[in-house]
Amino acid sequence: MTWVYLDGAFVTAEEARVAAGDTAVLFGHGLFETFRARRGAVYLLDRHLARLRAGAETLGIEPPAELAGLAAIVRELSERCAFEEARVRLTLTAGAEGGRPALLIQARPALDYPEHLYEQGIAAVVASVRRNETSPLSRVKSLNYLDNLLARQQARNAGADEAILLNTRGLVAEGSASNLFVVRGAELVTPPLDDGALPGVTRGAVLALAAAAGLRPVEASLTLDDLRNAEEAFLTNAIAGVLPLVAVDGAAIGAAAPGEGTQRLRALYENAVRESGVVRPDPA
Repeated sequence: MTWVYLDGAFVTAEEARVAAGDTAVLFGHGLFETFRARRGAVYLLDRHLARLRAGAETLGIEPPAELAGLAAIVRELSERCAFEEARVRLTLTAGAEGGRPALLIQARPALDYPEHLYEQGIAAVVASVRRNETSPLSRVKSLNYLDNLLARQQARNAGADEAILLNTRGLVAEGSASNLFVVRGAELVTPPLDDGALPGVTRGAVLALAAAAGLRPVEASLTLDDLRNAEEAFLTNAIAGVLPLVAVDGAAIGAAAPGEGTQRLRALYENAVRESGVVRPDPA
């Protein structure tokens, strides 16, 4: 039996209903967060919740009171579904006109990115879809996610693992489901939020770990040439952690293999997860 949490109660997935007049259904007016629960615990859950609340303010959605107990909800949902490692999706709708928002939380088994992707790195393509960095939606995880889905489909059609989104000025913004970093000398560089990058939770954690990896964290605009000529590059999100990027549009980045900086940061990130009390297997 598959359980979900909906508006204060745990119900089966078959019983869960969102109103047909909900503006999330009609117009994509809502937000989501995706995170990994390990034995019911989520690394940096408070930061996911802070981003959700900030997005709710941007979209004019009143966050429901039960968000204060999110950690307990995720723990119970993981236990009910018997998932030791779960990929959790939280959806907050705006509700129908004059109605209350709906809070839906779902879980499914966390299928790790295969270890060979960390050992060999992944390939990406540059998407034809552009990120509008001037829109407030570039800074929230809105249910209006079609640009990202179209970019991801373009990557799949090309046999790639991820799509890189450029903004309207032709600068690198992020991946379709990830933030992007490059190593350039002693610097760890990632696009600033003003260029259309989502304020990723894992992005922030990696920036904080840069000094321990011997790198200086820098938020600066990146061109495609900056990416292609980087010594190494990697992507981050809450499910994959730190994932090496070794090729873009068929051209190798650096040595076409995970770099030392990437490997150090992955190890530091995984260690931070373990030390937080959220247990995860050691990286190979």
